[in-house]
Amino acid sequence: MAEDIFYVVELALPREHLPDFVTWYAGVHAPHLFQGGFTTCTSYLAVSGGLSVVDIYQAKDWSLFHSAPFARYRALASADPYRPAILAEVTNPRTVYHHHAGSPLPSRDPAAPFHADWVLMWRFPGDASLEKRVAAWLDDEGDAALRRLGAQGVRLLHRGKDTPTGTSFRPALAVVTEWDRRPAEAAANAALPDWIRAAIGDEEGFAGLRLYPWPDVPASRAEMLKLTAGARS
Repeated sequence: MAEDIFYVVELALPREHLPDFVTWYAGVHAPHLFQGGFTTCTSYLAVSGGLSVVDIYQAKDWSLFHSAPFARYRALASADPYRPAILAEVTNPRTVYHHHAGSPLPSRDPAAPFHADWVLMWRFPGDASLEKRVAAWLDDEGDAALRRLGAQGVRLLHRGKDTPTGTSFRPALAVVTEWDRRPAEAAANAALPDWIRAAIGDEEGFAGLRLYPWPDVPASRAEMLKLTAGARS
């Protein structure tokens, strides 16, 4: 049975390479990814936590990685004359996730396109029992609490099988929230129950501003342009 994937690719990209990366991603990489079979392609610049750039993709099933369109994408990527050379040198974990299946929340519909100016994501270890407990908390009060703070969508994820193109050191579970403005990180962290914060431990939640496609809110786009321009100066 097909199971939608939520694919997170991270880069420890030095800030001075960010302008060239953004130009390449929008002009070359994203079009190739769409041709390769991904239905959503987004890229986020870290403002706190995690590696410096986090890309989030969606596709209909893990079998994408063995499909003819993906093979064609890999051939294009391997011959790409514009790919920044620094990308071959940086840390680059790639984590495949699947949506939690047992929750009725529409915001965790795996077919819903991921589209947010800002993302706030927590990743933490846990088994199916903890995943079920997190889902119950989200259904009971957690989703509503995060939405009161401004979150527009909430997704509960668990890791899937690694891709043929890379592995990951990230833990098994993740809660991903979508925002149209910079998330209130301290308030969002405080909204988590103690037992989720204990599972997260010292791992700081990743908060990111969208680089591609451009943010919808003009103020966020202006901040993105300022940050990317400042990276070169």
